[in-house]
Amino acid sequence: MAIQDLRQNNANQSPPRAFTDLTLLPLHKILLCNGFKLNKNSSSMNNPIVYNQDQKLVICKKEEHYLYFNTDGSNDRGNIINFCRNRGIDIKTLIQNYENGKTDLEDHLIPKYFNSELNNEQTIKKFNAMSSYDKNHNEFFMNRGLYNNLIDEYSNHIKLDNFNDVCFPHYKLTNIPKILNQNSMEETQPKTTINICGYTKRLKFPLYKNADGTPKEKPLKQIHYGIKGLEILKPNEIDPKNIKQIVITESIVDSLSFLQLFPNINPKETMLLGTCGDFHFENGIRPTLEKIMDTLNPNIKIILGFDNDNKGREFSKEFERFILEKTKRFPMVYKSFCKDLNDDLRLSQLTGIKKLDNNNLNDFLEKKLLSYQTSSDTQKRKIILEIFRKVDKYKPLKEDFKDKFNQINKHKAIKEL
Repeated sequence: MAIQDLRQNNANQSPPRAFTDLTLLPLHKILLCNGFKLNKNSSSMNNPIVYNQDQKLVICKKEEHYLYFNTDGSNDRGNIINFCRNRGIDIKTLIQNYENGKTDLEDHLIPKYFNSELNNEQTIKKFNAMSSYDKNHNEFFMNRGLYNNLIDEYSNHIKLDNFNDVCFPHYKLTNIPKILNQNSMEETQPKTTINICGYTKRLKFPLYKNADGTPKEKPLKQIHYGIKGLEILKPNEIDPKNIKQIVITESIVDSLSFLQLFPNINPKETMLLGTCGDFHFENGIRPTLEKIMDTLNPNIKIILGFDNDNKGREFSKEFERFILEKTKRFPMVYKSFCKDLNDDLRLSQLTGIKKLDNNNLNDFLEKKLLSYQTSSDTQKRKIILEIFRKVDKYKPLKEDFKDKFNQINKHKAIKEL
């Protein structure tokens, strides 16, 4: 049954008596029985993602209670009661559809989410047992314009799996309760610490097809194992007090790209953070980030570089507010010229433009266009055309520029821009 078929007056919304606490029910399975679909490619062990035509929701757990938040950046979040209230949906019908459909759901081999802590410990052991990063297997980084001399500064914290795919660790704040020593009968004090909670495997070659051979909606570029946290890379063998700046982006690759783009910033003094697409700031990111900042130099400089889209801009504002509240200083905010920092890096490397802006890019393109137009050298023309196509990939070319190029006399086999 689709969600729109469940809408009724709020007066009819009373929890069914069969359950004492509806928030203990698996919210992702409930929604799958009510018109939502599962996004297997984007889901992780502890964050299944469900969607329909209008919305995309991330499901999580706090202790034993199931929660959700909408990825559109709104305040649409909470438990199953909030979900129904925000949509004017009858909760009794929602639960009834789940009761009627959960057997069929299991028959469709829905992955097991929210596995035990033991499984997560096995994931961490697997990461720690992997081979250390080897610069002889640097295809992933080279394909993204990231060079060995930069990666070497963080190589102690990067792993390679059996396929030589690069793996980055995730960290999360962990609460350690009181522990009674059976021998001395003394209790250790409770404490909080930041530990590895999982890792992300970045594929050298994206997967374009599902296991059954059908095409994926979009290429699979990474796979997450364990619990999602913050991707963190700190310089090899450094005292945290000597770190002078933190770069925070949506991806650890973008954080590395920032340093590659601005070589005047010393990587030996720079910690890199990536949110890995987690937009749940208050519960997902803030506790860990606060703990990190408490252990570092209080005068540390913070640099933000989120994606150039609506979600990225909203997320940047949330970080800015938090950092101002925490440090009483504004962070430095880098605004991507392209979609993200890695695209900025590759466009800069392609064109040689140090300061990316529309004027400098237009000047570069016009010079190349004139060179193409006046040249009779086929190979030179081919190289320029390839540059135009690559530029269009990172920063879409304007239609008037495409028209200028398409009007130039050229071999009939050459396709238009």
